[in-house]
Amino acid sequence: MAKNRKVAAKVQRLPRKSVKKHGKKVNLSELRSQLDLLGLKIIEVVADGNCFFRSLADQLEGNEEEHARYRAMVVQYIRNHREDFEPFIEDEVQFDDYCKSMEEDGTWAGHMELQAASLVTRTNICIHQLNSPRWYISNFATHEVNMIHLSYHHGEHYNSVRLREDPCEGPAKPIFIKLDANISRTSDSSKATTSDSKKSTQVKTVMDATRCYNTDKIQKVLQEVAGDVDAAIEYIIAEKESADSICIEESSFSDTNEDVDSGSCSPSNSQRPNKENQIKDKKSARDKELQHGSAKQRRASALVIKSKAGSRGKEKKGKKQNKIRDQLERAPPATSRSLPDMGALCI
Repeated sequence: MAKNRKVAAKVQRLPRKSVKKHGKKVNLSELRSQLDLLGLKIIEVVADGNCFFRSLADQLEGNEEEHARYRAMVVQYIRNHREDFEPFIEDEVQFDDYCKSMEEDGTWAGHMELQAASLVTRTNICIHQLNSPRWYISNFATHEVNMIHLSYHHGEHYNSVRLREDPCEGPAKPIFIKLDANISRTSDSSKATTSDSKKSTQVKTVMDATRCYNTDKIQKVLQEVAGDVDAAIEYIIAEKESADSICIEESSFSDTNEDVDSGSCSPSNSQRPNKENQIKDKKSARDKELQHGSAKQRRASALVIKSKAGSRGKEKKGKKQNKIRDQLERAPPATSRSLPDMGALCI
């Protein structure tokens, strides 16, 4: 919403009601001449505070008296998309109070209502003003929807604009302004570029935070989490940590089974008893050594045995660490990138 162009009508601090049932008559002669050069004409509607909705009804149905229905449609759309519109209500006016006031007959429409009208009727809107550029509210590709043309006078009144040869029976005939053709194409291509740029930025952010350089995988995860960058980062990091944990466990398991055949996952039955017997023999020999000699000699022997056992444990632990270190050294070096601040997202 914030990126849409501003039109002359401002968001009202409080929706204003028309004091007079019929507002003052504006001088249309100059704007008529300006529009005549484009082959257009002004269709005047009653100036009673409902002029925007009357002009909208004339454009879409050819009957301005249907204005109340379009007002209700627009207000209901704003209610249904509260998160998009509420931030633009000024002076701490409550959202429900704003909508209730806008529902009443004669309340002036502002920029929010123009945006909502464009979205709910699936049309783009062109605003014509005296001695000013035409303002476009383009929420859709120009080849997909119709364009509504309105004139805006002195910041307080809307009228409908039609082709000069339009008989004004039913909806307004399509208007094509050659001078604005390039603007429309630029707008469409700009929206497509913006969408691609946003996706590219999301992928790069996830890539920098997770050091995962598989673009296809990142795009798939982003699609699964509906474009939530934080959720994608958490998912990929958790997945990598899980994979690393499995690798370390497998490495530890292989170290504790040094005598296992390389093609087998566990020692054979013939190997296991032999190894157990060797351990028993060593233990009994150690016990015999400790039974002889003085108490001082036995303590010394015990310390030596304990020292040997400790050194073997350190040696075994060192082997594990060296093996893990070798695996990390053989892995391709990650590119040095600074971790971005993930505290905020630019919408």
